[in-house]
Order: sequence, then structure tokens, then C-alpha cells
Amino acid sequence: MRRNLICFGTLFIGVLVLFAWTLVSGPVDVSLSDLAVALLSPDRAEPFHAKILWELRFPRALAAVLAGASLSVSGLCLQTVFRNPLCGPYVLGISSGASLGVALALLAGFGFGAFGVLGAASLGAILVTQVVLVLASRFKNASVLLVAGLMVGYFVNALVNVLVAGADAESLQAYVSWGLGGFTRLTLPAVPGFIAASAVGLALVLVSMRYLNVVRMGDDFARGLGVAVRRSRILVLLGSSILAGATTAYCGPVAFIGIAVPHLAFMVFRTTNHRVLLPGVSLCGAFLALLAGLFPVSIPLNAVLSIVGVPVILYVLLKGSNRGGAL
Repeated sequence: MRRNLICFGTLFIGVLVLFAWTLVSGPVDVSLSDLAVALLSPDRAEPFHAKILWELRFPRALAAVLAGASLSVSGLCLQTVFRNPLCGPYVLGISSGASLGVALALLAGFGFGAFGVLGAASLGAILVTQVVLVLASRFKNASVLLVAGLMVGYFVNALVNVLVAGADAESLQAYVSWGLGGFTRLTLPAVPGFIAASAVGLALVLVSMRYLNVVRMGDDFARGLGVAVRRSRILVLLGSSILAGATTAYCGPVAFIGIAVPHLAFMVFRTTNHRVLLPGVSLCGAFLALLAGLFPVSIPLNAVLSIVGVPVILYVLLKGSNRGGAL
């Protein structure tokens, strides 16, 4: 217990430090005193500094926190439900489904009412999640499920490429800009929407906390404890899809956080209790995303995340191989 509190405290302080660092770092120097004035007394701050802070850097920092936490929680839930350490929204094609929804909105001109791109991305992610869930019920082997998920992702990406081929120049430019991924796309007016979507997805996961803690022992064991397995699984997968879809809508495709951070949290907290892991992966994901966001914009975000994600995935594969299992 004491060790977990120390880990939580260290990660929380680290997130606060990186958040503040994100606010003061950039081409234009903004000192800590200028930052404090802009935050506490906006009327007394220089208009130029206030504009940079509230319209550029604050949304960027908040996007990194929300994206890192959302993708990490989504990845943890998928790995738990499918009992596969290499599951994640990117690997299983869920992020590709969100990309298809965005492509339909931006390239094909499909309207999604008041929900816009966010609704399109969430709907695409949910539909692909349902496909993966059907495949999971047919394929019990973890490796086969991963291959099936990759095939679904390739198929969805092929549909996106068809839409790209027939798009006009203006729509194509908007989609390409979105497809690069990054935390600088979030604007201040869009912040409430991202927060609301993340809150809804997280709430759906939290109401199924008991299911997440017992499902690793098997569905029959969970039913024996009185857990509504089918309903809980649907709620968890729906919440995971919304979290991944919202992040993809606002930040573009972001790789490796969803698959790598849950394992980093396991290493840090050394527990399978999701009452500890869910806040733990959220802090780890936010910390990693903020750190990656500090690199120059000229370096692609996914390239930075690959530096951390690839070694973690290789470690998981080697660990599974040493135990004599496939995964």
C-alpha cells in the first residue's frame, strides 16, 4: 500500500511538472512568472502571452493528458477482456475504425449531426470493436485473435485508401493533416467535447470494475461470483471504443500508448487489481504523452512513442517466450 502511494505521488508530481513545462516551452519564451499571471490574473497578463497560453499551449498539454490516459485505459481494458497482453486499440484495428469514421466525415462528406468528427470516430471504433468481439468468440487462440485484428485493421485502412483516392484536394489536405497525429490539433473550444467523451468512456469502464478484476480467472468464475458477464463486457468494450475513438478524433492516430503503457503500469505497481491499475495507467499514459509532446513538432509523434513502445512490446514477447507460451 505504501509503495503504491509513493508511485502514485511520484507520477502525479511528474505529470504536473511536464504539464507546466509544456506550457512554458516553445518557440516563444514564456517565463513561469508570465505563466502564473496569465493563469491567475488574465486581465493583467500581456495579450500576446495569454493568447499563446490559452489558445495553443494549454489545449496541447490537456490533449496529451487526455489522450495518454484514454488510450492507456482502453488498452488495459482490451488486454483484460481478451486476456491477451498484446491487445490494444491500434493492434486490434479499433483506431483504424475510428480513422474510417473520420475519413467518411472529412472525405466522403457524410454528416454525423451535432457529434461531427467525434461521433464519426466513436461510431467507427465501436463497429470494429463489435467485429473483434465476434472474432474473439470464434478464435480462442490469442495469436489467431491478434492476426485477425490486424487483418481487420488492414481491411479498414484499404477502405480509407479508396476514399482518399476519390477525394478532392481540400478534403484530402484536411485528412492528411489530421492523419499525421499530434496534440497540437486540439483547440480551446473543442476541449469540453474531448473531456466529456473521455468522461463517458471512463464511466462505462468504472461501473464494470468488479468484472475487470475477476475476468482473468475466466467467464465461468466471474458468473459464479454473480457478475453479469455479458453486460459488463459490452460496457467495457463500449467505453474502450469511445476512449479510443475520441482520442483518434481529436489527436489523429496515436500508436503504442494503448499497448505499451499497461505493461509499464504492471511493472510499476506490481498488481492486477484494477482499482490500482486504472488510475495507475492513466498517470503513466499522461506522463508518457506529455513527455512525447515536448519533442519538436518536426519529429512525428508516433516516431517518439515507438522509441518507448517497441522495447516494451519486445520485452513482453521475450517474457512470454521464456515462460514457454506463445504470448
